[in-house]
Amino acid sequence: MRCIFLAISLALSSSSAFALQTIVDKGTKVGNGCVGPLVSAAPKLEICAIVGSKTRIWCPNGQIFDDENASSSVFLARSLCNLTQVP
Repeated sequence: MRCIFLAISLALSSSSAFALQTIVDKGTKVGNGCVGPLVSAAPKLEICAIVGSKTRIWCPNGQIFDDENASSSVFLARSLCNLTQVP
C-alpha cells in the first residue's frame, strides 16, 4: 500500500503543473544574468533568457521571476506581474 501511495504522489508531483516559476531575490538588477537580449514588453516589464532553458522576468512592482520555459510569452509575463491589457 505504501509503495502505491509513494508511486502516485511521485507521479503527480513530477507533472508539468508543478513546474512553476521561482521568485528571485529582489536585489537582482535588471539585465543581471542574461545570456540573451533584454526585451522590454511594457514599461518597466523586462524579459531575458538566462542560463539553462529559463527566462527571467522583471515586473514593474519589483518582483522578479525565473520561468522554466525559455520561450515565455508576453502574456505570461503580464499575468505573473498582475498587469492588465490596455484596450
